[in-house]
Amino acid sequence: MTESRQLLIGLFPTEPVQAAIHAHRQDWWWPKRCSFPPQERLHLTLQYLDDQQGDAERHLRAALAGVTMQPLDLTLDRSCTWVDNEDPVSVVQLSEHQGLRRLQHDISLALRRSGFSSRLSGGWTPHITIARNSERAAGPMSLEPIHWTASEFRLVRSHFTRPFRHEPLDSYPLH
Repeated sequence: MTESRQLLIGLFPTEPVQAAIHAHRQDWWWPKRCSFPPQERLHLTLQYLDDQQGDAERHLRAALAGVTMQPLDLTLDRSCTWVDNEDPVSVVQLSEHQGLRRLQHDISLALRRSGFSSRLSGGWTPHITIARNSERAAGPMSLEPIHWTASEFRLVRSHFTRPFRHEPLDSYPLH
């Protein structure tokens, strides 16, 4: 059987932000069958696409290297559970940030211009998934704002194996 893989382009929180998200996650009541991404895999997806190898991967990396943006001062300020899909997930969300939207748009545009078709389009809602299979989870009424300066985005290969894993491929500084 062939291993399923895809590429993820995203922002990965720093260790202090990961710890703050983890502390917030501890304040929830979770159903028994819930699963939690490890702290080091927490991320905000900007785009994802089919796996690329060889020349196509090099072409993709060059396209992403052309995306420029200043570091982003983000604020995670609310959390909830989304139950309107097959896999109910609990998430932390960000205050609206035009720079983040512009970065996501610029990455999507760079992909299209380079001939790559992305899987994420339309109604993108920036978030970090903190739990899966969490339909009956109960979170606190508020989230103490978590401030995060994102200084890079990353290209990661996701391996849909047991155990699931991320393979870091490249990082692109925001400056």
